[in-house]
Amino acid sequence: MKIKKYHPQHPVLTSEEIILAGFWRRTAAMILDIIVILFLLRIAVKVLTFFGIQLEHVDFHNFHVEVKSDTLSDTAIRYIELGLTLLPTFYFALFTYFSNGKTIGKFIARIRVVSIYHHRISFWHCIERALGYAASTLEAGLGFSSNILEPKPYVPARQDCGDYCGERKNGN
Repeated sequence: MKIKKYHPQHPVLTSEEIILAGFWRRTAAMILDIIVILFLLRIAVKVLTFFGIQLEHVDFHNFHVEVKSDTLSDTAIRYIELGLTLLPTFYFALFTYFSNGKTIGKFIARIRVVSIYHHRISFWHCIERALGYAASTLEAGLGFSSNILEPKPYVPARQDCGDYCGERKNGN
């Protein structure tokens, strides 16, 4: 078995080629995305009801989905709860990947995720960002709100991950 030697990546973009998104535009994009996610969760519940899955009670609280049904087994209820809980992660990962860095909220706020090392954000970076959003939600958004104290409008840890929320200066 041959061991490959590590070669660090060289950035495709430099800091001079990126316009970083400001805190309030990122906040507006996040609020809009949360509204879209709540709407998608309601649609998912309506679709389940349309297909005859009787849900007596669906509660979204404390970043957890709780479903109650007299007609479904406990296993089916757990699968529905898991699917509804993972819906925001799927939303952020898939929208960011297929729209090259834009969710609906980011599109309206006119910002997007820009990869430093690639011309297009990779699927793995999209998954990583979506799981980061989930972890930030569990921390009550402390990572996101720490940007108020930062002199630069980006999360410093994102530079290590290889992407920023902003635009390329040439508009591509």
